[in-house]
Amino acid sequence: AFGTSLTAGGPVVPALAASTPSPAELSRLQKGHARVRYLLENWDALTSTCGSKIMSNTERKQVIRTEGGGGGFCDKDPLKVQEFLGYKSTEDPLFKADKLMVRAAPLVDPDDFEAYLDTVEKYREKADQGAMMAYTSSWGEANPNGGKEVVDAYLEVTKNEVVLTEGLLRKVLGFLGLEVLPPQK
Repeated sequence: AFGTSLTAGGPVVPALAASTPSPAELSRLQKGHARVRYLLENWDALTSTCGSKIMSNTERKQVIRTEGGGGGFCDKDPLKVQEFLGYKSTEDPLFKADKLMVRAAPLVDPDDFEAYLDTVEKYREKADQGAMMAYTSSWGEANPNGGKEVVDAYLEVTKNEVVLTEGLLRKVLGFLGLEVLPPQK
């Protein structure tokens, strides 16, 4: 998947073996994983914004008529997901994490090398899919035939992608012998 080649010494990732990441760089994976776990454990609170709109009495009555109930008004904020997956800031621990994972390949037991690279590729696919679904979800209400229920449906698909991403990231940590940190923001 990453253009591996076999040599007499075993599998090598071309041009990357010389730049094996430092422990400080590898800690980004641990911190990023802890942030993804935090996102999943606090999904509703992080992907919703409630009570932040100021409405006139007329607007409030319309909202009650069209959305039912009279409780607090909440907007979904699916783009928060991208922040926790490393797609919003170069300072995020998971920013370009797949590149870091490939550089870390020489640290993996040679018997697990192919499985590791396969896991890294799946991680990249799932993280990309989660970020894309978050973006798609953010437009669910504005699109024709859209609405809050469309945003909710896309956000549920997004969450499923993030759950899979977290599992693959945990597996990468295992291959690298890195401790799983408790969830943290």
